[in-house]
Amino acid sequence: MTVFDACIVGAGPAGAALATHLARDGCSVLLLDRQQFPRDKVCGDLVSSKGMKMLDELGCYEDIASRGSVPLRTAQAYLDGRFLVEAPLPVLPDHPPAGHVVPRYELDEILFRNAVTSGALATENCAVIGYEMGRSLVTISAEVDGRPRRFLSRLIVGADGASSVIARQAGMESRDPRHVQLAMRGYCRGLPLKHAILFFDEDFFPGYGWVFPINESLANIGVGMVKESLQRDSLRLRRFYARVVEFVREMAREAGADIEVTPPAGWPIKTYGGASRNYFDRGLLIGDAGCFVDPISGEGIPLALQSASLAAQTIRTAFAAGRFGADVMADFEARWRGVFDADLRLADLVVTAIRNRRLVKVWTQSLRVIALTASQDRAYAEKVGGILAGLVPCRAALSADVVLKSLLHGPEFWLRTLALSRSVARDAEAEPGASGTRTSGEELVWLQEWAAEVAAKQIGVAGRLLRPSSSARG
Repeated sequence: MTVFDACIVGAGPAGAALATHLARDGCSVLLLDRQQFPRDKVCGDLVSSKGMKMLDELGCYEDIASRGSVPLRTAQAYLDGRFLVEAPLPVLPDHPPAGHVVPRYELDEILFRNAVTSGALATENCAVIGYEMGRSLVTISAEVDGRPRRFLSRLIVGADGASSVIARQAGMESRDPRHVQLAMRGYCRGLPLKHAILFFDEDFFPGYGWVFPINESLANIGVGMVKESLQRDSLRLRRFYARVVEFVREMAREAGADIEVTPPAGWPIKTYGGASRNYFDRGLLIGDAGCFVDPISGEGIPLALQSASLAAQTIRTAFAAGRFGADVMADFEARWRGVFDADLRLADLVVTAIRNRRLVKVWTQSLRVIALTASQDRAYAEKVGGILAGLVPCRAALSADVVLKSLLHGPEFWLRTLALSRSVARDAEAEPGASGTRTSGEELVWLQEWAAEVAAKQIGVAGRLLRPSSSARG
């Protein structure tokens, strides 16, 4: 039986990118995927210019950019159906000029074929059941076309998504609803758009909706929300999706466009707040399986590609040393924390704060002042828009110019915010058990736990930001 240097479970962007890196290094690589390519994957489909640069480094950019997709250079935001602001997306030095929305049916096929062309072997229609660790090899058990199969490898990498079999067996599966987002998307045909749209609604905050143009007549529309918020407040994601669809239909009526909206499909997203060490004896977790998803934007493709690159560096180190134990694989955590922690821990703190729907009017008022400031200041708009799009580091929100411009916007905002805060406090005191069927005692316990979590994460973020910035080691 063939022994591979690395067996990668899951051939999506993370798995295919890692297979490409390792195959180009001369490693024998086996890619396993439970489906047959080309295949669809439920996703928002957005690939920022940061992600496009990584695709360029893999040799896939020209194939994607030549497909006639709309270059995303601006984004609009709406709150409760009302226009807030239009902001330019920043152009990063040495990056492609714009992001694109690429259906995963196309993107994953391009990356998968690129990995195979680079020298990786692949087995499709392969459902991995689990693995066993031997003294020197990993034995992977699977079913291929319904028949049992086994594969031998020196290393195993879980790139099998949010419901990762490998993460579950390794004891690293994240199930905390605070760090899981549930999303739903469909496609709209017949609506011409040139910009991305973000849709916020007070009834469903902290969730958000989106409309992302793919080409001149096709757009990806969807919604996402933190699982805990859906559960605690008995919200229904399908109702939120229906509200976004109605918003899109109204846009189409105003444009005189005849549109068709496909039925939605849903999927879970496990965000960075749930990321643990992501390494074990002879193994790593990358992409969604490792919770490498931006908590604010929900974007995972650039982080999937980057986590694959970092994993390749760790695997090179392991092969150079000829050792694959957890002590050697721990290099991966040092790498990804050095690259991601400063920004994504701050993003997780923001999402932690806005999970408190008792303060929803304060959060939506904050959105209004950000939008109003952005409408008057292009540099501010580019920075804030870049943060939401995953193009600008989240810590840029703490820069002096962003903070001062927000604070100095006008006293009327802060007077209104103070009044809203007092109103929220009075409502909570008058109706302590108003949310769902929870008692006042249960609500008080949750609020105490939420406040403690916010405080602890503030300390953690402050400590991380005070450390010198890190980058991936070569």
